[in-house]
Amino acid sequence: MKNPFFPPLAFALIASAGCSGGSSSHKDLPKEPTVPVTGMLKYQGKPVPNASINFQSADGKVSARATSDAAGMFTVSTYGGNDGAPAGTYKVVVAVNMTTEISPGVLAPEPPGGFKSPIPSKYANPSTSGLSVEVKASGKNELQIDLK
Repeated sequence: MKNPFFPPLAFALIASAGCSGGSSSHKDLPKEPTVPVTGMLKYQGKPVPNASINFQSADGKVSARATSDAAGMFTVSTYGGNDGAPAGTYKVVVAVNMTTEISPGVLAPEPPGGFKSPIPSKYANPSTSGLSVEVKASGKNELQIDLK
């Protein structure tokens, strides 16, 4: 059986591996100025709730993240809560968290037939997502990410 968590899990492992070890780590890099970034995530015209959205700068030096709410809205964070992102071009990956917590520390059981993501798995892989966004240094950065 194909594991539906493999692409998001693989991306998370790759992203975290890139942030550790070596002679310098991500935390040793100087913080770049950020600008506010908000947006809407949709798939086939409908909002996508509970999605993890990861942004990787074109130069690979900055990564930012966001989580969509029930209406598909998100606010980007780079260094701290909702601080936005530095200006530049970013590759984007999106994965939906299919697990639900039924009580503190207890996850709901997997449904018969397994979890099924509401979006195609290609969006969880940086080499196949085909998504990119531009964050401007000034003005409003209200992103619209439309998945097909």
